[in-house]
Amino acid sequence: MASQWSQLELESWLPPTLTALMGVLTTTILLTSVLLFLRRLYRRVRYPRGDRTAVEFALNRERLFNHTLIEANPAFVVAISPEGEVLRMNEAMLTALGYSRDEVLGRDYLSTFVPPQDQPRVREILHRLIHVQGMTHSETSLVTRDGRVLWVAWHGRSVRQWPQGRCEFIVGIGNDITDRQRTIQALATAEAKYRSIFENAIEGIFQISPEGYYLSANPALATILGYDSPEHLIRTLDNIDRQLYVDSSRRAKLLRLLQTQKVVSGFEAEVYRRDGSVVWISEDVRAVRNDHGVLLYYEGSVVDITERKRTEQRLRYNASHDELTGLWNRGWFLSQLERSLRRSRRHQEYRFALLFLDLDNFKGVNDSLGHVVGDRLLLEIAQRLELCLRPGDALARLGGDEFTILMENIRDLEEAIELAKRLQQCLQDPLHVENHRIFTQVSIGIAPGDPSHQQPQDLLQDADIALYRAKKQKPDAGYVLFDRTMRSETVRRLQLETDLRGAMKRNELNVVYQPIVSLESLTVIGFEALVRWRHPQYGNISPSEFIPISEESGSIQALGAWVLRTAGYQLQHWQQTVLGCDRLSMSINLSGKQLSPAFIEQLDTLLAETHLDGQTLKLEITETALMEDVDTAIGLLEQIQQRHVVLCLDDFGTGYCSLNYLHRFPIQILKLDRSFIERLFNGDGQPPIVQAIVNLAQHLQIKTIAEGIENLQQLQYLQDLGCHYGQGYWFSRPLESHAAEEILHKQFDPKALAS
Repeated sequence: MASQWSQLELESWLPPTLTALMGVLTTTILLTSVLLFLRRLYRRVRYPRGDRTAVEFALNRERLFNHTLIEANPAFVVAISPEGEVLRMNEAMLTALGYSRDEVLGRDYLSTFVPPQDQPRVREILHRLIHVQGMTHSETSLVTRDGRVLWVAWHGRSVRQWPQGRCEFIVGIGNDITDRQRTIQALATAEAKYRSIFENAIEGIFQISPEGYYLSANPALATILGYDSPEHLIRTLDNIDRQLYVDSSRRAKLLRLLQTQKVVSGFEAEVYRRDGSVVWISEDVRAVRNDHGVLLYYEGSVVDITERKRTEQRLRYNASHDELTGLWNRGWFLSQLERSLRRSRRHQEYRFALLFLDLDNFKGVNDSLGHVVGDRLLLEIAQRLELCLRPGDALARLGGDEFTILMENIRDLEEAIELAKRLQQCLQDPLHVENHRIFTQVSIGIAPGDPSHQQPQDLLQDADIALYRAKKQKPDAGYVLFDRTMRSETVRRLQLETDLRGAMKRNELNVVYQPIVSLESLTVIGFEALVRWRHPQYGNISPSEFIPISEESGSIQALGAWVLRTAGYQLQHWQQTVLGCDRLSMSINLSGKQLSPAFIEQLDTLLAETHLDGQTLKLEITETALMEDVDTAIGLLEQIQQRHVVLCLDDFGTGYCSLNYLHRFPIQILKLDRSFIERLFNGDGQPPIVQAIVNLAQHLQIKTIAEGIENLQQLQYLQDLGCHYGQGYWFSRPLESHAAEEILHKQFDPKALAS
């Protein structure tokens, strides 16, 4: 078919066809069409029809012009035969496809230049152009020589013979729209991606009109607000200010912020869900405006922060409340106390008081019934205490079994005292905990508000000092009111506790010895070793003061071990150097805090080093110390007895030892407390308690020692009862070791001793 058409004929058909096609293309193609028309008009005017030479000349010029027009055109131009062969292709298209002219002429257009997936559609377009007269507009792809794909927007029409109307060839003019197509595809991809993000985001995404209704919403927002779908949400919420926000002022504040800020982030508010429940949300919102600054809509995202808010509330609650009882905790209470102190400095008429409470014997409940019962007991006590408070009083648990109460706006301290009495009264009845009936009381320290305190801890310390005094003194009322002298005593006590730890190294401690006399023969049979402390600042410190300090601070073990060793070696010295003292005994006081396996080791070491007969060594321990842990105490006492060391129960009758335990404790001597001896001849005469104790000991075959004998009448009475041993100022005060040794050298002269 291509051979039937000469180049001249093809070019004579192409210009008018191109002119028609280019009429629908760009401005450049329109201008080309105008130029072509003017060119023909010029030729017809200049050359008459009869002049053949002129006509040939014109045709040649027209052919050259048309060739230039086709080849110089930046658009793609292609001519295709009805059989699908390429008849012509302009330079722009050849360059884009990467072929030379000879390589494309006569080639099958579809198989060479059209991708397989596009071939059916292009074949249909060509078929329509062959059989239907008219013009087509389409966008198809081309494959370049190196495999790249170009997108082209085509305008095509068929060229037909006249007058038969048979299609001679098809002409297509196209523009390369590859960049545009890529842009469109990128936009489509981005839109699909955005749509996917919009639809699948876990955050709620929205657009809201300036009037306050939703323009768009994603499924996540519908879920957060409890609606079935975004459409349901948009239909239902037509007034966000009124229907959505719990506090409409929050919405108003958000809009005010958007007037001055481009974006508002992390804006928190409470909103209603569809079912009426309330959730917390956090919004990121921006106002969208046109180029003239006119507000178009608001857009942003929403996150449900309800769980975070609940967690924050729990954390705030836990930060200020006691986990077990639900009362205020130490941190919150101190902050309130600090506020009261500041207020008292500003307002002289403002008065407040602090009560510090501690349960009596709570450790015994924990040890005997377990911590679960102990915790339940604390909970029950907290509930009872709350019933006693005035409106506005703050009750807190500091920890363990310690409670505090802050009383504000009181007239005077009588109100605090009245509250202390009510607290004592409300705890008189037993508490029923885990099938146990538990009686408990509290010791209370009361401290008046003092504006001079700089820190709330100072006021708490005052109340603690008063509480300590209440627990030690056991007043009938159960409470102690703080005064400033207590603070100086506490400072002294802390100073003594510190100094006591180094007293042995500084040789401030000394052991003195008080004779123990046989009341039958009035001879010295032994001594009681007593520790004394001469403080460089305070002078002589009473053992009744520093021994309890040593027990509470934990230094009693070291102190007791030192006394045991000092007195033991002194006994060894006297037994070996003083004539007739080979059976002399030494009584040494043993604190309940010392009664441990470590003490057994210390005792073994002393006996091994000194070779003392254990029967000449007597250990005195109070019944109160033994009752702290009866089973453990019995086991350790039995180990001591196995070493033939004599055990003496000190201060018998002043504690709460059951007589039944006298059978269980391996006790060999009972020591009558000096308080019984002092009252022998006071008031009503001879109290029967001393006689009862001596008789009891005789029936149990236990020997007795009476301490505190200070006159002849007491001595004779005890002798008549059959008391075995005695000590006291009637015989001798505690003596330094050299003075005690002088007594031993007097060959036990009872007359000299009694005088």
